Amino acid sequence: MGLGNDLSKFIPKDFGKKKKSIAKQSSAVETPRTEPSSAQTELTKTNVTEPHDERKQSTVAELDLPTSQHVLLKRHTKAVSALAWDAPGDSIVSGEHGPSINLWDFPTMDHTFQPFGTIVPYEGQQTRAIKYNASGTHFICATSAPRAKLYTRMGRAAGECKSGDMYVMDMRRTNGHVSGLMCVDWDPQRDSRFVTGAGDSTLRFWDTERMVQEQVVVVKTKQRGKVAVTACAFSASGSMVVSAQCGGISVWPSKGPFVRPVQHVDNAHSSDTSLAFVPASEHLFVSRGDACVKLWDVRNLKTEVAMAEGLVGNESIAFSPDGTLLLVGLGSGSATPNSEAMVAVLDSSTLNEHRRISLGEPGDVLSIAWNSTINQIACGLSTGSIAITYDPALSTRGAMLGITKRSRTYVANTSTGPIITPHSLPLFREDRPVSTKRRHDKDRADPIRSNKPSMPVRGHGKGGVVGVNETQHIMKSIMKDTMRDEDPREALLRYAQVAESDPKFITPLYKETQGKPVFSEEVEEPEMKRRK
Repeated sequence: MGLGNDLSKFIPKDFGKKKKSIAKQSSAVETPRTEPSSAQTELTKTNVTEPHDERKQSTVAELDLPTSQHVLLKRHTKAVSALAWDAPGDSIVSGEHGPSINLWDFPTMDHTFQPFGTIVPYEGQQTRAIKYNASGTHFICATSAPRAKLYTRMGRAAGECKSGDMYVMDMRRTNGHVSGLMCVDWDPQRDSRFVTGAGDSTLRFWDTERMVQEQVVVVKTKQRGKVAVTACAFSASGSMVVSAQCGGISVWPSKGPFVRPVQHVDNAHSSDTSLAFVPASEHLFVSRGDACVKLWDVRNLKTEVAMAEGLVGNESIAFSPDGTLLLVGLGSGSATPNSEAMVAVLDSSTLNEHRRISLGEPGDVLSIAWNSTINQIACGLSTGSIAITYDPALSTRGAMLGITKRSRTYVANTSTGPIITPHSLPLFREDRPVSTKRRHDKDRADPIRSNKPSMPVRGHGKGGVVGVNETQHIMKSIMKDTMRDEDPREALLRYAQVAESDPKFITPLYKETQGKPVFSEEVEEPEMKRRK
C-alpha cells in the first residue's frame, strides 16, 4: 500500500536516541548579519592548535570543551586582571589594572555587549581579585588598598573592611591590614565569611554581617621582614585554607588554632603563586608559578603529586565543572604580549597537556573563569578585552542571549501637527485670588524661604550633626575646671610680687592720706616670767 507524499513526510524513518548536530544548532548563531560600525563585539570561530604532545589525540569534542565560538566584551582600557561569575551565570564582574570594575548582565544585553554599570572602589587603586559568594548575592573585591569592599550583585556597596594601624609592630594587635591586598576567597559553607591576604604577612578572616575581623593568621617565613601573601583558597568543605607566600605554601585550619600551619613546604615556587582546590576534592589543590603547575596533597606537602612545565603566563588557572580538566592561561612572560591568546588544557589528575586552544585574539590571558551552570569560559586579556567562549550544543544562556538581540532604536517624532492646549487659553484660565496671609504662612513654614536656622539636635546626632549631649560631653572633656584642685595659698602668693611692685586696688587710694603704719616690736620677756 503506497503512501502519498503529503502523508509520508509525517512518518519517522528511524528510531532511537539521536545525537545533536552542532552545525544545525549553531545555524541561528552563525546567520550573517550587518553589524553597525560602532558595535564592539565580534563573533568568530575559535581555532584549536595541534596537541603539544603528539601521543594525545583527543579532540575538543571529546573533551567537551565549550570553545567552538566566542564573543568579545570590549569596555576596559587596561588589562583585565580579575574575573568572577555568579552562580547562575547571568552576571560577570571584571576588574582591570586600574580602579574601574565593570558589571555585565547577559539577560539585558544586546549584540553590542555593553556593561550595565561601572564602579570604582578606591580611586587610583588596581583591582587584584574579585570573588562571588556561593549564593551569588554579593561579591568582594580586593584592590591595592588595605581595605576590601563588599558589593551586592547590582553594584551597591554593602560593607567595607577596616584598615589597621601601620605603627603597630605586632600584626595580631591591629584590626585590619596595613598594606595592599593581594588575594581574597569566600568560605564555601558560609556566605558571611571570607578571607583576605595582603603584603603585611597576614591572613585575616572577616564576618560580612558585622564587617569585623574574626581571626588573624601571621605567616612566618625564613625571609626577614614582612612578606606578601599572594594567594589563598578554601577547601571544598571550608575546613582548611591554603596560602602561598614567598614561594612557599602553608595549610591552615580555617577555625584555628593559628599558631603554626598544619603542613608547610618551602621553595614550592620561585615567584608569585596562585592556588585553586580541585572541585569535589578535599585534599588535592593546584599551584602555579615560575612557568610550571604543580599538584599537591594537603596530607603530605613534602613533594608534589604531579608537575607540568613550560606554561609561561600570569598565574591564571580554572577547573572544569567536574574537576577533570584544568585550564591554564598562557602569556609571553615579557612586556610584549603574544600575537595570539592561548589556553592550555591539562588533565587535573596527572597534569598531562591535552592541547592548546587559540582564542583568535592578540594578547596574554591574565584571568580565566569557567561557569558550571551555563558551561561557558571567560578569559581576561592583556588588551582589555574579555573573550567568552561557548558551544551552542553544550552551553546555555549567558553570552548566547545577546548575540541575536538587536539594540532598541528610537525614532524622533517629527510631526508638525497642531498642538491643542485648551487650559492655557485665556478663556479657560481661572484667576483665583491668593490670600496674602496664607502665602505668608506657607513661606514661614518653608525653612529655606524663611531662612530658619537649624535647631540643635537633641539626643543622638544624625545627618552628620553632633547632638547636644555629645557636644557638652566633648566640651567638658576639652575645657576642664581645675580650680578645686589648686591650693588657695599658692594661688594668692602667685600674685604677691605683682601686688607689691604694681599695686592697683586699695593701697593706691590711701597712699597720700594714710599714715605710716607702726607695728609693735617684740620685747624680750624677763627670765623669771618665762619660767612661770
